[in-house]
Amino acid sequence: MIPLPLLFAVPFVAAQFSLGTCPTVSSSGCEAACNILSETLGSSVHFPANNSNFIVWDAKQQEVVSACRVTPTTSEQVSQILPVLTGNWCRFAVKSGGHARNADDSVSAGGVTIDLVEMKSVELLEDNTKAIVGAGHTLGSLYTSLEAHSLMCVGGRVFDVGTGGYLLGGGLSNWAPVYGFGTDNVFEFELVLPNGTLTKVNDVSQPDLYFALRGGMNNFGIVTKFTVRVFPQGPFMYGNVMGPLLDSRDAVTEEAFKLTTEWKNDTKMSFSYGYRYNASMDQFSLYFTETYTDPIMEPEPFRGLNAIPGANRSGLRIDVASSFAADGARGRPLGARNLYATMTYYPSAELDRGIQDIYGEEVRSVRDATGLSPNLIIQPVFEAQIRSCKERGGNALGIEADGPLSIALLTIGWSQQKDDSSIYALAKRWVDRTKALTVAAGKDHPWLYINYASQQQDPFAGYGEKNLARLRKVHQDVDPMGIFGSVGLCRGYFKLL
Repeated sequence: MIPLPLLFAVPFVAAQFSLGTCPTVSSSGCEAACNILSETLGSSVHFPANNSNFIVWDAKQQEVVSACRVTPTTSEQVSQILPVLTGNWCRFAVKSGGHARNADDSVSAGGVTIDLVEMKSVELLEDNTKAIVGAGHTLGSLYTSLEAHSLMCVGGRVFDVGTGGYLLGGGLSNWAPVYGFGTDNVFEFELVLPNGTLTKVNDVSQPDLYFALRGGMNNFGIVTKFTVRVFPQGPFMYGNVMGPLLDSRDAVTEEAFKLTTEWKNDTKMSFSYGYRYNASMDQFSLYFTETYTDPIMEPEPFRGLNAIPGANRSGLRIDVASSFAADGARGRPLGARNLYATMTYYPSAELDRGIQDIYGEEVRSVRDATGLSPNLIIQPVFEAQIRSCKERGGNALGIEADGPLSIALLTIGWSQQKDDSSIYALAKRWVDRTKALTVAAGKDHPWLYINYASQQQDPFAGYGEKNLARLRKVHQDVDPMGIFGSVGLCRGYFKLL
């Protein structure tokens, strides 16, 4: 077996090319790269014939076949793998949790998938106020590790979402009213740069790159570890309020508006609410998800909502974050094809209803799609969350607002490839009509949460011209060959150039 340091002996042939004039990716290059990695990393390299236990969330990605999958165990191994891929000009994708929706996002089509699944370390620091966590964690595995110490970090609501994509894209959370976006609670990134160099990035050592990693996604290299804020957290209240709430939709949307705009001082409260469609019954239903990060079953902010006739609170309980995140994963199980699309606007109960109505009209057009499972979820971005974007030099998201915002998330699951085109067409119509509605109301906001955006959307455009220019400059500085660009080797997700 070749010692790992000799991986650096592979010539970096891409270095002779300039941005936009990259060589053609070939299957022979990826075959050569996989063979080199297999000789050096042994059983950590998985070829298609011995990769049957590899499972990701979305069926479209599950259908993708990589030349090989490599499962490094350390940051140093990642820094040694990358030059092998660039030296053979082999495309690759990086998987943290594998909760992406499109080929090449976290599973490479014909290239190499770098699967960080074995990188799930947790090291507590500074009297349990920070932790260094491996990028291979899902939110659920990270929660479980921290709960053993009665601690928590800012994270999302679904167990099998990867920590890497979640934090690099921004990160909405139940704890956002207190601590802000997930990415604003990352104090340091351990990063493998496109040239294979392993570096640590914080607001002092490399402020421009630190800014860019907070919302700039996978355009700057491979993040292997995050140093994140942790805080004491025990069981808390969470769950869905169900019942015949559709009969009281006006009251529900008005309560959502009040919670978004009038309860900013109770930072233990957060919520979302959904508008589901059952295609087989041609019926819609409305539900409300309540969160209160203390173990109080009926906190004051939700009393108005809970008093709406028909509200069934039996879905609420006091439990730990990992248990609630497991519930979230069961709501979107493995094996379906999935699409997200999103819009952002200033809060308005009337707009909420209008956006729901557009969804209702459009989703019926695909009611015959096999395995159809659509939902429309509306949730707030609170004022304190927006203020946190300015901490430690500011993040890349570019959110400028003089108050809270609302996010509408369209989610659609289905099971057959034959329905792909009609589902994507539906999503585009919903986006176009919703945008027109919010603009006409004077309440449109340009920022889009990148982790919710569809391939048809351009979330970086909503970061603002100044931030976009800065992001592109950082990208060109750290990646002059465009390895992580749209015509480079790591092409998944949204690209700056």
